[in-house]
Amino acid sequence: MKYMVWNNKGGVGKTFITFMLATEYAIAHPDEEVVVADLCPQANVSEMLLGGNGAGEINLQICYDNQRTIASYIKARYDRSRFGKMGDETEYFVKVADYNKEMPNNIYVIPGDMDLDLCSTIINYLAQAPEKSAWVKSRKFLADLIEPFSGSHKNKKQVYFFDCNPSFANYTEMAVLAADRIIVPCTADAASIRGVRNLFRMIYGIKDGKTLSDDSVFDTFSSKVKEAGIRLPKVHLFIQNKSRVVEATAAAAFRAHLQEIRDIATSLRKEHPGHFTDGDTSVSNVKDGNTLAAILNHTGIPLSKVQDITYKIYNKRTKANQSQIDPLLANIRECLARL
Repeated sequence: MKYMVWNNKGGVGKTFITFMLATEYAIAHPDEEVVVADLCPQANVSEMLLGGNGAGEINLQICYDNQRTIASYIKARYDRSRFGKMGDETEYFVKVADYNKEMPNNIYVIPGDMDLDLCSTIINYLAQAPEKSAWVKSRKFLADLIEPFSGSHKNKKQVYFFDCNPSFANYTEMAVLAADRIIVPCTADAASIRGVRNLFRMIYGIKDGKTLSDDSVFDTFSSKVKEAGIRLPKVHLFIQNKSRVVEATAAAAFRAHLQEIRDIATSLRKEHPGHFTDGDTSVSNVKDGNTLAAILNHTGIPLSKVQDITYKIYNKRTKANQSQIDPLLANIRECLARL
C-alpha cells in the first residue's frame, strides 16, 4: 500500500506525521518493509530518518555525493533512459539503519533533494516530447522507481509513505500517480481548510463540491488524468494535527475550524464517494508534539524510543516527559490502526 501525505498548505505537520507513521509502523511490523519517499526539496524527513540535525545532515550529504536521491534519479532518467526504466532503480533506496542505529532494520528512504525544484524543468521538458503519452510517462517516474524494488522484495509486504511539498508541483503530481491512498494532515485554522478544499480541486477537479469542466485552465492535471484514464488515489484519512489534549476546553475558533474539517470530509464523501476509501469520515486527532517534536527532529529517534529524560538540543537541555510521550504515541497508534 502506498500512502501520499499531503495538504495544499504548509505548516500542517506533513513531515512530522510522515516520520512518526513510518517509523512506528516499521517498529510494529518487523516482518514488513517500510519505504519513505521524500518528495520535498527541503528533505526534512530524510534528515530526521538519517539521524536528525547534525548527523542526519552529514548522512544526507553522503547520499547526495553518492547520487542516491530522488533528484539524482530524475536526472539519470533524463540522461540515460527518458521513458523507460534503467535497471538500477533499487540503488536509490537507502537502508536507514545503516546510518541511524536508532532505526529498525526494515525501513528505507528515497532521500529528498533541493534539486527537485530544478528537476521540475526536466519533468516539464519531457512532458512536451513528441512521444506518445509523454505527459503521463513524465509523471510516472516515482512509480517506475518503486516498481523494481517491490519486485525484488516481493517476499515481504511493503508499505510506502510519500512526504510531499505543500505546493502542487509536478513532482507532487508524481506522488499522486504512484499512490493508492491519501492521508491529509490538517490544523484547525482557515488556511488549512482552504488547503483541503484545494486538494480536491487540484487532484480531482472538484470545487465547492462540484466537478469542474475539463476546459478549466486551472485544472489541467485532473483534465489530463481523466483524458488518459488514469486511476487516482483515494482519500483515506484526515489527521487533525496539533490537536488540544482536551478539546472541550479549546477556544471557540479552534472548535469551529475542527468541526468545519469534519463537515468538509462528510460532505465530500457523500457527494463524491468514489474518491474515498471505504469507512467513515471521522477525523483522527494527534496532539501537539510540543518539545517532543524538537527532540525527534534533532535526534532522529522514533517516538516510541524517546525516554523520560533530558536531551541536549543545540547545547540546551530539553526534558521529555512521559505525560507528553504516552498521549502522542497513543494518537499515532490509533492512526496506524486505520491504515
